[in-house]
Amino acid sequence: MTVKRTIKEIIELAESKGWAHVNEVMKDEILQLALMIARQKEMTAQEIDFNRGAIWAAEQLLNLPEKLIRKLEGDLSLDEATSRQGRSERNDDGY
Repeated sequence: MTVKRTIKEIIELAESKGWAHVNEVMKDEILQLALMIARQKEMTAQEIDFNRGAIWAAEQLLNLPEKLIRKLEGDLSLDEATSRQGRSERNDDGY
């Protein structure tokens, strides 16, 4: 599978109704965890840290398509630049 095709498929995923539903559910879960941390008076530091970690993980999941697209676009740009440089060097040498 080519990088361009992978980028296209991830963009399609990010724009899909299914991903919109996942986003909505995750945002609701994040809100519930944040409210639980704010409202519970008897919560240990370990419980608070666990819930903060769950919120962080949920945010990372929500941002995953965008981060992956940026990484792949960077890889693609680097590959294309390297390819252009290689062709340019071959032409300069007369080959």
